[in-house]
Amino acid sequence: MATVPASTEESTMEHDWIRRLSPGTVTEPVTSLATRRRAARAIGDRATAWGVDAGRRMAAYILETLTDWPGNRSDEEREALRRATEASTLDTLTALVTQDVTLLGKSSEPAQNIAFYVAEGIPLEEVVRNVHTGQEFLIQELIGRIGQLVPAERRLETVQAATRAVIQSWSAFISESTRAYAAEARRWQESTEGARMQAVRRILGGTRRPAEDADQDLGHRLEQTHVGLILWLEGLDIETARLFDFAGVAGSLASLTLSEPGPLVIRRGATRVDVWLGSPQGDVPAVLDTKATLPPPLRVAVGRPAVGVDGFRTTHEQAVAARRVARLGATGSQVVDYPDVELVSLLAADPHRARAFAYSVLGPLHRTDARMDELRRTLAVHIDSDRSIAQTAQSLHAHRNTISYRLNRAAELLPEGHTTTELRCALLLAELFPGGS
Repeated sequence: MATVPASTEESTMEHDWIRRLSPGTVTEPVTSLATRRRAARAIGDRATAWGVDAGRRMAAYILETLTDWPGNRSDEEREALRRATEASTLDTLTALVTQDVTLLGKSSEPAQNIAFYVAEGIPLEEVVRNVHTGQEFLIQELIGRIGQLVPAERRLETVQAATRAVIQSWSAFISESTRAYAAEARRWQESTEGARMQAVRRILGGTRRPAEDADQDLGHRLEQTHVGLILWLEGLDIETARLFDFAGVAGSLASLTLSEPGPLVIRRGATRVDVWLGSPQGDVPAVLDTKATLPPPLRVAVGRPAVGVDGFRTTHEQAVAARRVARLGATGSQVVDYPDVELVSLLAADPHRARAFAYSVLGPLHRTDARMDELRRTLAVHIDSDRSIAQTAQSLHAHRNTISYRLNRAAELLPEGHTTTELRCALLLAELFPGGS
């Protein structure tokens, strides 16, 4: 039951420090616009921005603290966690100001995260442990801010009031999450979607079953040629993304590629689905590029055609890798074909180390500005042209003297001691993952 303050003025005075919260770092939010607007009405824009940044840091803290977390820490899992921690932080700040400790339990975004955890097979006790860790982080963050924003004579009572309200809010939230988890688990166990997800998880995990049983669970024939797709949305508010007709788009793509009727579609959170096309005809990426009309927020990663159970797994892994390269900023193409990004996918399995490698090989040439971009492009074409200045000039539509000048300038900037292969790989990484200025 919500606690009603003696007066609005007392409530405002007790928690006026919340409205003076200000972020040290501006963080791009992943929680919904509706959640942020609701918070901003109660606590203001600056405190809302602080809540978004604190939610981001809370998600990182949870993952760092729960080293034995049973999830796979995929992009979807991290985004789902961040969406929940941002929303929970904003709802907590709003609850402190409004004195409504039931707000978190009624909030939709953390509850939707529960559905994601059920689908991913994360046990309830791990979800609750996750929530307790988030509560611990937030209480410490708020105590630190109270120490900065509240006069010394009021700090103790403010800390006590804030801690009490957070514990009440999050206790109600845990109770509601437990109820929601049980209801969602029952629904999931009885659904066709749940059976298909379990079957896909077994196949991708290498747990083989007789093909006939797997076919029945999947509604999809395994002993055929598969092309794996990942469909995902970029830059779309989460509430809008939830309304997107992924299944309809997947069906259209199956028709365009003359695949077997009924592509296998597995939802992986609010903004992504995994798709398998059965026995498609022709070059799938080319068909998608030339014949498909894709809405601007939608992107598609495509694996190579592959046969049978092993092929089902391999083409999916390739599509996942292509998507990962695209999300790192390596390509702006709406349709990303794995063969086009295979090399950089292998080189950039660890993006931090890949960027460090490119910088060590290229030195100042790694900088992102128009002049360095031009020198890197010239050097890459020169290597690809078997170091022929004439062919390089022809490819770049430039005079031979211009090419010679650029190559000499590049040579002055490059550190010594690297092979041509290392240099070409570094140029590729610098092109796909630009460095600093």
